[in-house]
Amino acid sequence: MSTVVQPRISTNKRKKISSPSHLSLLSKSQTSTSSIRKPIDPFEQRLNHIRIHLLNNKIQRKITYHEPTLIFDKFLYLGGLKSLRDKNRLVHLNITHILSVLWIRPHKGSIPSNVKHLFIKAEDTFSFNMSPYFEQACQFIEDARQSNGRILVHCVCGVSRSTTLCCAYLIKNHLMSIEQALTEIRSHRPIVQPNPSFLRQLIRFNEQIECDKAMINTIVEQLENV
Repeated sequence: MSTVVQPRISTNKRKKISSPSHLSLLSKSQTSTSSIRKPIDPFEQRLNHIRIHLLNNKIQRKITYHEPTLIFDKFLYLGGLKSLRDKNRLVHLNITHILSVLWIRPHKGSIPSNVKHLFIKAEDTFSFNMSPYFEQACQFIEDARQSNGRILVHCVCGVSRSTTLCCAYLIKNHLMSIEQALTEIRSHRPIVQPNPSFLRQLIRFNEQIECDKAMINTIVEQLENV
């Protein structure tokens, strides 16, 4: 059986490898490598800020909340399937509109006949694109407000999908930033946490709303100066 023998390194070579000059060159090489790293993308920086400083704030979790939870302006409620099944409470809260954000449509018997219902087929996954439904959901929620009604927006647990659409509504119709919208909702329902993909979609939606607002302001200023 053959044996592999490792070659011995001479004392002089060992000194050269561990010499200060060699370590200095190594340090310079590492410094130059780190100096050419790409700067942090502002979009990713904003996403990280939201996830760390807003969604991971455990102090808010001590707040007690009802099912469903009133999250905004005495008309917008957020909840899960548990909220949908409690018909007596829906009647007590005078719910006139229900927005279901689920993968499977709720059974017809679970929706009161006198309630307006919108079903959005959506998965709570990183690959699902919720943004095409933002405008439709915002309009449905706003219709409930303008008719002096009350709306329940729900998914399965009232954590991710339904929260995402409520955030989109507050961003579009009440000109909140995504940070303000999440803070508002979490102050009433601390368990809410849209998945990272939905957060990215909300940030883009928020940026588009801000861009449109800035453009309108510019046009108004130009017209006033004519």
